[in-house]
Amino acid sequence: MRRGAGRDRHRLHAGATPAALIWSAALLAVPFLSFAPAQALPWGLGAALLLGVFPPVLVAYLKKRNDLRRFGPSSLPPVVLGAAALGFMLQRLILWLDGPLALSAAVFALLAAAMVLLVANAFTAWSWLDVTLGAGIVMFGSLAALLFTGPVGTALAAAVVLILLVVILRRARAGSPLQHLAGAAAGTAAGGGIFLWLLAYAR
Repeated sequence: MRRGAGRDRHRLHAGATPAALIWSAALLAVPFLSFAPAQALPWGLGAALLLGVFPPVLVAYLKKRNDLRRFGPSSLPPVVLGAAALGFMLQRLILWLDGPLALSAAVFALLAAAMVLLVANAFTAWSWLDVTLGAGIVMFGSLAALLFTGPVGTALAAAVVLILLVVILRRARAGSPLQHLAGAAAGTAAGGGIFLWLLAYAR
């Protein structure tokens, strides 16, 4: 790991739980693009709990027991490692059970964002929250526009994008602006780009 990485570890890991909540919201909503509400809700709840809620709870439990020390250092927060591993399992379930392909697109977006963070943090110290916020601009903007058609959808999409942009800029103003903005831009390109690309074939 690069020199000085230890000084950045707390900041890198600090946003993992808020980011997990953002991904939970996206995973909860996205199956409604593929299925009727009665079918979409179980998939959305299951994905949100599996990838968004379970990893932070498990990591908190392992931290309390000091069991995380058994694992070697990584440029990904433990919450992200857990969510990525579970994401591969969820993809298999979607394939076997003919699940919502829009959900598969969201899971691939999470995996792409995690891979970008893994590579980038070999050289710098991006935050998973910044990468998530960047991906969220595309994902939540698209979800709002597609789930709520017409002027309502357009207004909701614009509002969501604006809120996320404000959060990113506030984080950038608080310190290390280039790292925050670069992480968010990478999340937009990787997570958001993969989501839009796969969503075009999933609906």
